[in-house]
Amino acid sequence: MRQTRLRQLLQLTEEIVQSAREKDWDAMIEKEQQRRSLLREFFQHSIALNEVSHIEETIRQVMALDRKIISLAEAGKLEILKKMRNLSAGRHAIDAYVDNSG
Repeated sequence: MRQTRLRQLLQLTEEIVQSAREKDWDAMIEKEQQRRSLLREFFQHSIALNEVSHIEETIRQVMALDRKIISLAEAGKLEILKKMRNLSAGRHAIDAYVDNSG
């Protein structure tokens, strides 16, 4: 059962990476909420000594994927900021045109 939960955790994290690659921020946030819930549930129970190494390896994989997620989200944030600046500049140009055309 706990092995299944670990696989689900890793799978969800991979799906979050994919959503970030696709710039599907809503799906990314939804999957992150599912992942948090799964993590909370997973760590509510004590860990057996024979599980430690497998859990540790999975957590390392999740952390590596999290670094990718952060990188993709930062790039997406910059892209959104650029689009917002372009929209703002376009709006200012239209306002200036309207002000000067009348």
